[in-house]
Amino acid sequence: MADPQAELESLRKEREEKVKQIAEKRKQVEELRRKRAQRLAQQEAAAKAGGEWVAGDDENKSVDALVAEILGGRVIEAAAIQKLAPKPQQQHAKDTAEAEQRRSRLQEEYKLAVVSLEPQEQEVYERSVQTDLSGEIKGSKSTDVLSATAASMSKYAKGNVLQQVAKQAEKARLRAVRPDAADDIKPGMRTIRAQNATGEEQGEEKAPEIQEMPQEDKERIMNRPDFQGFFSRATLLVERTLGAQEWDVATDWGTKGTKDNAGEGQELMKHVDDFTEEKWSKMRPVTHVRFSPHRKEHFLAAYGQRANPAATDPDGCMCVWNLAMKSRPELTFSSPSPVLSANFHTFDEALFYGGTYAGGIMLWDARARSGPVLRTPLSAKGHTHPVTALQQVGTQNATNLVTASNDGRLCVWSLAMLNLPQETIDLKNETKNRRDFAIMTLSFPENETNVLYAGAEDGSICQVHLHGSKVGVAEMYDGHDGPVAGLDMHPHQADANQSGEAVNLDVAVSASFDWSIKVWMVKQFQQPVLSLDAYEDYVYDVKWHPNHPGAFAAVDGEGHVDLWNLNQSIESPVVRCENPNSRKLALNRCSWSNDGRRLATGDSEGTVSVYGVDQSVYHPRTADFVQFNERARGFQPIVQRASRDSAYGDHGRYAPSTRAEGSARDLGAAR
Repeated sequence: MADPQAELESLRKEREEKVKQIAEKRKQVEELRRKRAQRLAQQEAAAKAGGEWVAGDDENKSVDALVAEILGGRVIEAAAIQKLAPKPQQQHAKDTAEAEQRRSRLQEEYKLAVVSLEPQEQEVYERSVQTDLSGEIKGSKSTDVLSATAASMSKYAKGNVLQQVAKQAEKARLRAVRPDAADDIKPGMRTIRAQNATGEEQGEEKAPEIQEMPQEDKERIMNRPDFQGFFSRATLLVERTLGAQEWDVATDWGTKGTKDNAGEGQELMKHVDDFTEEKWSKMRPVTHVRFSPHRKEHFLAAYGQRANPAATDPDGCMCVWNLAMKSRPELTFSSPSPVLSANFHTFDEALFYGGTYAGGIMLWDARARSGPVLRTPLSAKGHTHPVTALQQVGTQNATNLVTASNDGRLCVWSLAMLNLPQETIDLKNETKNRRDFAIMTLSFPENETNVLYAGAEDGSICQVHLHGSKVGVAEMYDGHDGPVAGLDMHPHQADANQSGEAVNLDVAVSASFDWSIKVWMVKQFQQPVLSLDAYEDYVYDVKWHPNHPGAFAAVDGEGHVDLWNLNQSIESPVVRCENPNSRKLALNRCSWSNDGRRLATGDSEGTVSVYGVDQSVYHPRTADFVQFNERARGFQPIVQRASRDSAYGDHGRYAPSTRAEGSARDLGAAR
């Protein structure tokens, strides 16, 4: 228990300390009072000299009492705290200045409020608004006409009918200016209205005249790259839209009878349009034609060199056309050498590739400039002769480009790197003193990446293996007496086996300068099984139809476009078409669209012609597949005739036509 005496002693010490603190605070307060009294005395003397009012002790009494309460009951003199309260004269002057400032601000706002701005008319549409466009404004005075017009305008402003409002206002003005224009205006009111209208016209401001841009400014704007890009893109969209409405291949040409009727074959295929352009394609030979695998309306054409080129003309070019635009190509690409073959990239619609006469491989990008973005260098490991054929094979993740030149070299490229080929194969003709196999065309069977078939200048066709134990020429097929210009493998092996019959139909068709077309069964015979000798000029190209099993198209040097159907005839084509513009020009290439509805052909002067076919061709029946399969099983090699001396050696041949023999002799003499 704590000692009470010690507690009392500690309390006494605390009390003494508090007393000392209070005494010190009182001293400080006294010092403050003395200083304040001195300042107040100085201020009173200055105020008396200036005539100002000084507050007395009575007025400051309440303040002294408040300070005394805070300080523990002591009273503070009025002079010590007089400065804390504002003086009446100063407060009055301050209030007067603020009031004057507010009055000036209110006056300025009032002046701004007087200014009247005419509201702008805006288009507003409400479904509940009903507009009467047939009513006429009637009245007995000019003010009636104007008031009716104003009412009509306020009514029409609620709807999206500004043009009708302008017409009604113009009618009202004409009635006021020309009384004869309104039958409902009385003669006695015409003079007054005319005078009022004349006064209104004099008070109106004249509309500013539209000034025409100077010719120099027009040319400067039109020559700007951004304007050229915009204008080209805008016109492209317009032409594409307008052309799509005109181009129609949905006509049913076979509604009047069966295909076996006389003359009906002429309606199975017809000419639709010609595609040419002055700057890029005119007077250039079309060296390749191909439809896009991505868009059914796009196709490309590769062009060689003009006979008399200008200084600014590129040696070669490639154009991408749209079926809806026949006057100009949608995309154009240039090449430093004539382009002999070209195609779309199978997996990227913006990329295109081509082979040139100088032996280079070009890669173009639609998102870049017109020149190639990648090209192969001139190297002994690549091509040094014209690249006459190419084809892309593989899948999206593993794709390659296979190219062939007329010196017998095959190259396998990666489209991501064109510096060096991945593989190079030099083909030799073993039966003819191992001379170079001058390739003119090649074709892969469907879904095949290792085996291809190539046609050569000496009239032979060979089977080539790219990989495996036997790389190079594996089989030789002999049957043509002239260069093989076109070769195509049948795309319907899978469809032909729909009936369940285990027959492998590796059927090929070839076109040659010996004026004939040969049909081959490459897995069974090394000789042709059919020889179609219905031509009197070179046959430049041949292509199987992508849908019909027995149909293919061929083009020749006389400008004929032939549609063959082996299910119907093996003697003559079912349709032979010519350009309706009486153009007897050689047709170099042909290509079917992916859906089989259209056929594109290219001639020797830069025109690409498009033909449409009947539905019975691009939508074959199941019976057509069965019939072709049965006919193919019955094919046998052509009977070999006695050997004869020819320009190609002393070995057995298969009887060509008389004209073909003459062509072979001419080719031999030329060599």
